Amino acid sequence: MTKLYAGVDLGGTSMIAVVADRRGKVRGESGTYTLRDAKPADVIDQVADQIRTACKKASVKPSALESIGVGAPGAVEGAMVVRAPNLKWTNVPMGSVLSKRFRVPVALGNDVQVAILGEHSFGAAKGTNRAVGIWVGTGIGGGLIINGTLYTGSRGAAGEIGHMAVSDAGPLCPCGRNGCVEAFASRTSMERRVREAIALGRESVVPDIMRQKEKDRMTSSVIARALKADDAVMKEVFASAQHYLGLLAGNIVNLLDPEVIVIGGGIAQRLGDSFVAPIRETAQSRYLRPDPKGEIRIVPAALGDHSGALGASMLARKS
Repeated sequence: MTKLYAGVDLGGTSMIAVVADRRGKVRGESGTYTLRDAKPADVIDQVADQIRTACKKASVKPSALESIGVGAPGAVEGAMVVRAPNLKWTNVPMGSVLSKRFRVPVALGNDVQVAILGEHSFGAAKGTNRAVGIWVGTGIGGGLIINGTLYTGSRGAAGEIGHMAVSDAGPLCPCGRNGCVEAFASRTSMERRVREAIALGRESVVPDIMRQKEKDRMTSSVIARALKADDAVMKEVFASAQHYLGLLAGNIVNLLDPEVIVIGGGIAQRLGDSFVAPIRETAQSRYLRPDPKGEIRIVPAALGDHSGALGASMLARKS
């Protein structure tokens, strides 16, 4: 009988659950928007509902699952989400709650750590020995593969590259500090800068697009449409975000010398290499040791919105 695992990618904006086999084949999936400003218990209920729906679509009962993996947007220790700024969580025992509910082992990991695990197992980083993931969404997270294995650090917090500071005088980050890369280049920070420009009297099509699409946030699809419309504000803000992401990627290469940096998240998924190419160019300009043969790849994620969920299913399999 084929062994099945559930994987959940829990983000600050949305979540997706899959039921997958050992080869990464998705048998069933379900997704929804993450409740905003909700109590942790309500969000955990949402996660449980998505797992059940994914099981139903896979034509299996939840009791058929071997184990469950969850990628959460923050620092994780054991069964505890220690800190997730974008969910406003502190010390939430998510793993033990889900384990009691489904009566199977539950493994937790940082959302981008499990996303790069998914890409290393089945996607753009498959077969590499050293890889780094940069996921751009509500925030910016990272994940590290070192010697072919997910590296989580001494406290499970390795890869929080979105909170590398690039300016002491920079804008305030959701973590409460100033000048993090996330405060310059996340989708949330891009929206903030667009709104600030509009408040200062600059014209932009972004509000009209958001109204047309009935969005209360500047989603990846809104960004894509504004860029297609040649919106000057959006182009300026977007290019600035790409620049800071390029600086981040260049620093990562100088520190770790990886074979590949995988750029993921909704923007990368929608825009592909048109988003990644300027990041790559800036990063290459910052390499201390030049790479004329292009041995270091900086590429979009290959698994789309399944990177995190499939990585979480792999985490479950390894638990």
